[in-house]
Formats: sequence, C-alpha cells, structure tokens
Amino acid sequence: MTADIPTRRRGPYRKSDGRRRAILAAALQVFSSSGYRAGSLRDIGMVAGIDPSSILHHFPTKEALLQAVLEDKEEHDLENLPSPEQVAPRDIPTALLRLAERNDRVPDAVALYAVLAAESTTAGHPSAEYFRMRTERTRRDFRELFEHMDAAGLLAEGIDPEYAARSTFAMWDGIQTHWLIDRTAVSVTDTLRRHLQSITRVSEI
Repeated sequence: MTADIPTRRRGPYRKSDGRRRAILAAALQVFSSSGYRAGSLRDIGMVAGIDPSSILHHFPTKEALLQAVLEDKEEHDLENLPSPEQVAPRDIPTALLRLAERNDRVPDAVALYAVLAAESTTAGHPSAEYFRMRTERTRRDFRELFEHMDAAGLLAEGIDPEYAARSTFAMWDGIQTHWLIDRTAVSVTDTLRRHLQSITRVSEI
C-alpha cells in the first residue's frame, strides 16, 4: 500500500488575493482618470477583465473599494516616508526627494490623490474625512521632520518648523498637479529641491 504523495496546489485564497490586487489596480486607474463619482464598477471591471458583479465579492460597496485603494496607496507611502528616528537631520531633504522621485514613477497614484483630494471638498463625498485626516497627518509628519532639522540648527534664518511643513506640503501638492497637466513643463523633484534649499541650511541636496 503506497502513501498518497501530496501535490502543490494553488489554494483558492491565492487566486482570490490575486483577483483582489487586480481590482485595486484597476480601480486606481479608473478613479485617477475619472474621479470617484464618474468612475463606475463597470469601468473597473473592464480594466480588470472581470465581470463587475465579481468586484462585489471582494468589496461590498463602491465606497469600500475606494477606501481600500486609498489605504493601499497610503501603506506604500508610509513605508517610504522617513521618520526623525530613521534619518540624520542633514539627510532629511534628500529622503524627501527620494519620495518625490518614487512618485514620479507612479503617476496614476499621484493623479488619484490630486483628483480625489479636490473632489472630496464637495458635499457628501465619501473620502472627505479621509483627506481631512490625511492632510493633518502629513502636515504633522512634515513638522516633526523639520523640528528635527531645527534642533540641529539646519533651518534657514526666519524659518520655523510649522512654516517649513506647511509650505513644503502645499508646494509639493501644487507642483504635482502642474506635472500631471504637463509632465514636460515642470519637474517635481527639481522644484522641491530648490524649495528645500531655500528653507534649510542644506545646499548639497
């Protein structure tokens, strides 16, 4: 009597996870080009190559899908945003520029934030609270980084951490919008570099 030899099989959870990732990627593409309200499950299904009804097996509502897309994007951003404990004060501008360079390689994700951030200011938009909290959190994270630089005497004269955080956040978001409109007209990284050179004492960035 011979023992059964186990075979390696692709479990249903692996197939399900792959389908979920495909839906998230398709939703990111559709929401970034059409916005949340205009982008439909039918459009997302066409991009993902699946029946729109199948999307609801993974995400019960369109709003839940939007939330999952935003959380997925933020998870990747947090992995790349430096913290004061991880980087020397003088290296903070360079670390921020690396994040800008990474964003250059994912224009759909940048477009998603630009489109939805503007759209979220309209009444009843499902991501309004997300973007309110995201704005507060990003401003706080930037402020902590610049406080780290300030303690080391690396902010330019007359520049305080709060102003450095607000101006950097506003300039970065704004120049990314210009870049999305015409990617040959501006460089997000070069503009951010000049801004950081003007508000810090670190010129070799």
